[in-house]
Amino acid sequence: MNTIKNLNMSRFVVGAFAFALTSLPATSFAQDDQSVIEEVIVTGVAKPTTKFESSMSVTALPADDIKDFAPRSTAELFRNLPGIQAESSSGDANANIKVRGLPISSGGARYVSLQEDGFPVMIVGDSAFATADSWLRFDSTVASVQSIRGGSASTQAANAPGGIINFISKTGEYAGSSIGLTAGLDYDSLRLDFENGGDLGGDWTYHFGGFYRSGEGPREADENVEEGFQVKATIAKEFDRGSVRVHLKHLDDEVPTYLPIPARYTGGTSFAEVGTNFGDGTLFLNTTDFAPRRNGVQAVDGDGFEAEMTSIAVAADYLLTDNITAAVKFRTASTEGNFASPFPANTFNDGAAGPSVEIVYFDTQVNSVGNDFFDASLTGEFGPVTVRAGVALADQEMSTTWNFNQYYRRLDGNLTVFDQGDSIGGVLYGNPAFGNCCTRAYDFDIEGTAPYISLSGDLGESLTWDASYRKDDYDVTGTFQESTILVPLDVNGDGVVAGNEQAVPTLGLARRADYSTDFDSWSVGVNYALNDSVALFANISEGASISSPDRVTGALNADGSILNEAAFSEVEQTEIGIKYLGDNSSLYVTYFDADTTESRQFEVTSQTLRGNTFSASGFEFEGEYEMDNGFGVKGSLTLTDSELTSGANAGNTPRRQADYIFNITPYYNADNWNAGLNFVGTDEVFVQDSNDLKFDSYITANLFVNYQINDRTSVSLNSNNLFDEEGFTEGEEGSAAPGGFVRIRPINGRTTSATVRYDF
Repeated sequence: MNTIKNLNMSRFVVGAFAFALTSLPATSFAQDDQSVIEEVIVTGVAKPTTKFESSMSVTALPADDIKDFAPRSTAELFRNLPGIQAESSSGDANANIKVRGLPISSGGARYVSLQEDGFPVMIVGDSAFATADSWLRFDSTVASVQSIRGGSASTQAANAPGGIINFISKTGEYAGSSIGLTAGLDYDSLRLDFENGGDLGGDWTYHFGGFYRSGEGPREADENVEEGFQVKATIAKEFDRGSVRVHLKHLDDEVPTYLPIPARYTGGTSFAEVGTNFGDGTLFLNTTDFAPRRNGVQAVDGDGFEAEMTSIAVAADYLLTDNITAAVKFRTASTEGNFASPFPANTFNDGAAGPSVEIVYFDTQVNSVGNDFFDASLTGEFGPVTVRAGVALADQEMSTTWNFNQYYRRLDGNLTVFDQGDSIGGVLYGNPAFGNCCTRAYDFDIEGTAPYISLSGDLGESLTWDASYRKDDYDVTGTFQESTILVPLDVNGDGVVAGNEQAVPTLGLARRADYSTDFDSWSVGVNYALNDSVALFANISEGASISSPDRVTGALNADGSILNEAAFSEVEQTEIGIKYLGDNSSLYVTYFDADTTESRQFEVTSQTLRGNTFSASGFEFEGEYEMDNGFGVKGSLTLTDSELTSGANAGNTPRRQADYIFNITPYYNADNWNAGLNFVGTDEVFVQDSNDLKFDSYITANLFVNYQINDRTSVSLNSNNLFDEEGFTEGEEGSAAPGGFVRIRPINGRTTSATVRYDF
């Protein structure tokens, strides 16, 4: 395995982190911080536990901390979770998310389940143009965000061997209302957040809220591409022998989706802008894209991701006898959208006109990725042992239609349209740059059944243990169309079949998908408390994740069947750690080791099938220290040594895998104000598995200042990427000569916002 690079930097970060957490005199935590540490963990565990008693790595981020960090997207929120490497440069949709060195091979979050109140947003996490984060938003209805890495995540959720990230909703247990208005000071954004909660009577509580927003978003656009709202509501009741919670949600939100932009490689880890600003530029076309789809030609206006989701979820439990509890969970979600964003297929010098770009416009209609989820279980308390057994049922639709047209623009700072070949008005109806590959239609249904059992208990007052097993069986049926027929077609409806409409890709022959796959997952863990402040823990687990059907069509046989091992990817993990919980400080240190075997799957942007084996190991640090005088520091650091162990690049570091990632937040709390800086950093990474081209390391600083004017009114100032740091997360080329063109995805530049909030 490769030695962790930049060892001196890593030692410095670790040493500074440990010194900040352990070298100062002991005092007591503020009440809010203590309540976070002792928060009951309900994510990825067989029965509720605390962070100190858990046999695995868990984290709970309170809502107030998340607001201070000023995330401009869901993925930016995830950067403050230990072990999570979120490529947050895409905006509020289509992010790539990985955990502890598990690979990103075809986009999305293949090994992580994104959830709301324990219900997965999507059963499958890596479907093209329909990743789960695209329908997940943080707002004032969220009480905290919980995360578990490894361990029983593999048995407590579908397709989550790497971990679970769960948004926990407020239930109205604490009465109150608020309304807040946030405005961008150096970018075009306006957002209204609201919430109200309290007692309904008869032991019922309620909470509802949401947001409305409008604006360009963090990057320049010719129109408002950030436009929409979310409304959520929860009603809950606690009674003598059980509880019930009902969650409602409606999301109708359009957000910009940022794909790579052209740049010029200048040597080392340096890149130069080519007509598009790294900090706030885009290739957005602001056009009406005409797409020949299954129900005729449809017009898509503007750039971005249109997300719509309506869901209702119910969770209830009831004490049947003195020691047996029945629980049931059900959610149904109607989910659809549309992905429209320009991708630079080719950058070239066009004579005297200079640098120009051939754009393939990714335009994918997400007809439906709606899903139903049901879970029923019985939990028995038998002396020191708790047994939980149940079955989880899932049904996921996956219906998408791809249509990619081609556009030509000058990289002259104004993105001037020009014609080339048969294009007219800068557009060619088709995508010859991709071999006219991408007029496609997928209609799949994924049905999953997963019986499971878990046991947990204690041996004396110090030792707790848990063991769990899950058997996943999936049936995938449906059709897909990937072959293309070129026909003359009046795409734009002007009554003329023009030169750019003579060979329009349309849907060709349909093929059948009809296959089943199954795999086993298990986990065993133990936690031993040496005293009230120090505990040791360890666990070992094995799990798997079913591949999204649209990723594996190339492996299907003529009858729609597939080899079982080609339909899913496996992960084996071990972790061991130590926890320290003091009156004014906490420190959690975990060593982890993971081996991953991936099936071969299709990647859209490179038009290739990818599949390898990987190994990863490292250390995860998380902690907080608070002084008597109001100063404190909190954060996390993850060191990872990851290696490809098969294929032509065996021995290399997997693409975009950082040797270290960290976040650290020094802060100060006064009587009526507080302030801090949230630093988020990453080591340099290789752009591709060939380990030639590199992106440099970078650190962004996010400033927050909150001032309480009176008991009800407060104002806040937040600046994301305060020092306008340059950084890159994703690239298409694995190598380049100095002066050559590349396509890379930069992080957003500085965006500053102000919020006025009124509580009543």
